[in-house]
Amino acid sequence: MTIDFATIIEAFFFIVKRLPVTLFIPAVTLAVGIVLGSVIAIIRLRSGKFVNAVLATGVSFVRAVPAIVQVFILYYSLPYLLAPFLSSLTGSVVKPFDVSPYWTAYIFFIIYQTAYQSENIRGALLAVDKGQMEAAMAAGLSTYQAYKRIILPQAFAVAVPSFFTYYLHGVKGLALLFTIKIVDIFAAADIFAALYSRRTEPYIADALLYWVLCIVLTLVFNKWENNLKVNLALAKN
Repeated sequence: MTIDFATIIEAFFFIVKRLPVTLFIPAVTLAVGIVLGSVIAIIRLRSGKFVNAVLATGVSFVRAVPAIVQVFILYYSLPYLLAPFLSSLTGSVVKPFDVSPYWTAYIFFIIYQTAYQSENIRGALLAVDKGQMEAAMAAGLSTYQAYKRIILPQAFAVAVPSFFTYYLHGVKGLALLFTIKIVDIFAAADIFAALYSRRTEPYIADALLYWVLCIVLTLVFNKWENNLKVNLALAKN
């Protein structure tokens, strides 16, 4: 079968309409994951062995179990948990099959990002000299102020490249959720293929869009990382 370049272009513009969804869900869930992951990382570093073991077990489970398995667990159980809550919130009867799959998408990615960011940020916190905390406490700062003003900014400077990596993982990992009816750029390619009975061209268009997206995001994150390093250097001076 010959490849029709006109169809690739047509598929590209069909697929790109779902780009906002592809960018937005990973961005929101990464931001929430960084906040929650920071909390878990700090608790693990400052807590006793029991609390640390409980949190480490949860993180280990999320990191070890394939993402698609976790998605299906949430997809087939979460609506039954959310339906009563949404019914009381809206004042009308919400049945499990009325619950949007986007609930599953957001909650899955928040759990996923929280687990990975907790380890990422914990490693970054360990990279900060312990003397920084001692100096902050000696200067009269509270533990909260020390983390907010001194420890976390330095840790985040270490962790920023990993934030970008996990954001890209989220953008590409969103393709898994076509199995639960989330339409991102991959699912849009699948829809185009079904509508127009063209299997190769839409996936070529999809691959090109992922490639361009990766290049653009790399440039944006590199600029952000450089600005962050400059600001930290100025703050130290």
